[in-house]
Amino acid sequence: MKKFIILTMILFIASCSTDSKTAQLELKSMQCLMCSIKIEEAITELKGVKKVEVDLKGKSGKVIYKSSVLDLAGIEKTISNLGYDVNDKKADPIAYNNLELCCKKPER
Repeated sequence: MKKFIILTMILFIASCSTDSKTAQLELKSMQCLMCSIKIEEAITELKGVKKVEVDLKGKSGKVIYKSSVLDLAGIEKTISNLGYDVNDKKADPIAYNNLELCCKKPER
């Protein structure tokens, strides 16, 4: 019986670890520390997210998540709904207009 429990635990742990995916995020519209914090907090709150790294200087991010719970499109949609461009997905225009001035791209 003890061997059965140990084997079951090993299989459970192995099945959970193979479910992880890593997404690279291109966050070119991110302008300031407030932007990076807002994005990081919103992604962290998503169910299935294991780890989030946002690099303001590199205007990029990395998310490790459970693919059985979440997908890249869901992550991108969350960021877009905050008012930021991510990868090839454009920011929601209403959310973008509601961003603080420091979070908006400089007009040329």
